[in-house]
Formats: sequence, C-alpha cells, structure tokens
Amino acid sequence: MAPPKRDNARAARALVDAALLGDATACAKHEITTRTLQRYRAALETDEELSAFYAQLSRAVTTQNWATELNITLVTLVRKLGTMTRDLPGSTAENISAVTGAVKVLSEIAITREVLGAGEVDDAGDGDAD
Repeated sequence: MAPPKRDNARAARALVDAALLGDATACAKHEITTRTLQRYRAALETDEELSAFYAQLSRAVTTQNWATELNITLVTLVRKLGTMTRDLPGSTAENISAVTGAVKVLSEIAITREVLGAGEVDDAGDGDAD
C-alpha cells in the first residue's frame, strides 16, 4: 500500500513557520509531529514541487516581514526627526543645515518608498496598514 500523498502547500507552510517560529511552535500550529517536519525538510531536496512552494512562500513571507518592519521604522524615524527639528532653537547656520539635512533625508525616504512600491502610506505607525 502506497503512503498517502503529501500536501506540499501545507508542508511548505509548516517549513516556513519552523524557520520563523521554531520547530515546536510550527509543529503545534500545524498539528504535526517533529518527525513529520523532519520528513518535510528531507523532501525539500528531492521534491521539486515542495521546493518551489517553499521558495515562493519563504520569499513572500520574508518580503512582507521586511516591508512591515521598514514601514514601522520609517514612521518612527520621521516622527523623531520632526520633533528634533521643531525643538531646534533659532536660525543659526548650524540649525538651518540640520533642517536642510532632515528635508534631504525625508526626500530620500519618499523616493525609497516609491521604488519599493509602497506608494502612498496612510499609517498611524502601529505596523498595520490603514
């Protein structure tokens, strides 16, 4: 009797979760044993479909996590920069240079967001797209 066919999409999700959350958490989440997870890992080397699912899901999750983290960091830095600029005393050459530098940094951030495909962002800085 042949063993049941593995659900490669499910196996790929479990493997990505194991990489991100650890084996125990992934096994609990997907209701599988550690041995099953080990079999999934071994199958990555020989099963092209599983390997493709894993690579695609891994890229998507990594990109999503990176973009979310970037957004949170940028929002925090923009707010801090705004506070620092407002707190500068007077119009000394040093302060004018600091404000000009801040404007340059914000412009570069805006360009970076466009290049990365973020477009306009209506975000409260909580990490959730509004």
